[in-house]
Amino acid sequence: MDERIRVQVVAADPAVRAGVDDMVQGCPELTVVVDRPDVVLMVADEVGDAVLVLVRSLSRAGRRVLLVADRLRESDVVEAVEAGAGGLLRRCEVSPDRLRPAIRATADGSFTVPSDLLTRAADRVPDRPAARQLTKRERAVLLMLADGHETEEIARSLAYSVRTVTGIVHTITRRWQVRNRAQAVACALRDGLI
Repeated sequence: MDERIRVQVVAADPAVRAGVDDMVQGCPELTVVVDRPDVVLMVADEVGDAVLVLVRSLSRAGRRVLLVADRLRESDVVEAVEAGAGGLLRRCEVSPDRLRPAIRATADGSFTVPSDLLTRAADRVPDRPAARQLTKRERAVLLMLADGHETEEIARSLAYSVRTVTGIVHTITRRWQVRNRAQAVACALRDGLI
């Protein structure tokens, strides 16, 4: 990647912010900024109302948000994504090797969430007729998005062109009237489609 991804770190605790700033700066393809970021990396104890309000505000301002929290529950996945988060990570799982691809995926508009939370969140959805429908291809693409794969990886894995994968995602977001692929994944989870 020729251009470095601009990351703004937001954390209530200045020591945490400084530590995450250092971790981000240690990644050659990332740079820490205080304004006009490609990704806002928000670090919080939990996904509470105040965090969701801030995520929603940043999302409405056109910012892509990667949320890192100490405690993540299944219900946090859907709530955070509906607020506009492009992904979630547990703080205990954050390392440069995990953070780099998560930030890159968020910058690219992909979705990142711990796979165990994704599975458990989907398991909690009651059996009911889905208001939305998916083809096999759409479901396969959404499952891979939910696992944090980038468009190119999905295309390679499913033997589709990048253009086909992009078209599938665009069709879903337009038909479901959602803003982005992360919200499409959240809707699919909520409706028990993936």
